[in-house]
Amino acid sequence: MLRLLLACTLFTLCNCGPQQTSQELEGFAAAFRIANQAADIEPMLALYQLDGSTEQTISLLKNALSYELGMPIKRIEFEALHGSPEETIYYSYQGVHYGPTLTPQLRMRVRYDTDDHFESLFSIGRNQQGDWRIVSSQPLQPQETLQK
Repeated sequence: MLRLLLACTLFTLCNCGPQQTSQELEGFAAAFRIANQAADIEPMLALYQLDGSTEQTISLLKNALSYELGMPIKRIEFEALHGSPEETIYYSYQGVHYGPTLTPQLRMRVRYDTDDHFESLFSIGRNQQGDWRIVSSQPLQPQETLQK
């Protein structure tokens, strides 16, 4: 049932026609809340742009998401990017250069309703279909690395 609700929310988000960005972001936040309450992490992974991501990246992502899955969400906010390295998703690890799976456009701040006021930050962008997705990383080709 939860997967059906998430699928309907994403379908509405993806096929809604011209709408204000704020309404689209509210829909994305709603899809995130639904995925957060799922019994497993697959609905949450569906909100990520994972094309090009390595199996290792996806495995690390699953571990991180399993920690936060089901935590009560207090608020989701969208903010302009400030140009910090964690927003742009460019980094090197073990000699491999990585970059974003989509161009980051906004930061999504998820504040959890916990005693320690835990929060997570996500870079989000639009994919080729115009859908909002959470940005992941992918290995860059040597030519792309030189351009960055």
